[in-house]
Amino acid sequence: DAQPWPDRERIDLNRYVETWRKHHGTGSLSVITARGCPYRCQWCSHSVYGMTHRRRSPAGVADEVEWLLARYRPDMLWMADDVFTIHPGWLQSYAAELKKRRIHIPFECITRADRVDETTAATLREIGCFRVWIGSESGSQRILDSMQRGVKTQQVKRAVELCKDRGIETGMFLM
Repeated sequence: DAQPWPDRERIDLNRYVETWRKHHGTGSLSVITARGCPYRCQWCSHSVYGMTHRRRSPAGVADEVEWLLARYRPDMLWMADDVFTIHPGWLQSYAAELKKRRIHIPFECITRADRVDETTAATLREIGCFRVWIGSESGSQRILDSMQRGVKTQQVKRAVELCKDRGIETGMFLM
């Protein structure tokens, strides 16, 4: 929270949102709620943040989302964190903050399969998530293990099922 928000006023972000609408049917903006990733996947670069994970406060993120909605009127948000659902308690607090402010905006996010359970999937849907991108990386357990991914193929299948059951689309990042 000590870091300033991106200086979005330095560019014509209204034009950006309108260009997205024209070419994709939906005007979108990005939000980052955390920096870094504590996982140790073999291929990933940790040169910028190291092995740290720093999470903004739920109220601080809700402040930024509220401002973005009032200022630029996007149709959706891209929660651009490496692992948006990394901390279930944070997600619950963020959901409560959005509900308190009566904010509901469609969004998509990235996560790991081992960070999606029944409660997480339900909370994502409740606060407007329509698509989750899962860093599954491979369908081969042997490859996942050699990459030190720390995820089982069964967890990927289960995360997809949990999202699908709640009407959330899923996409995969594959190496």
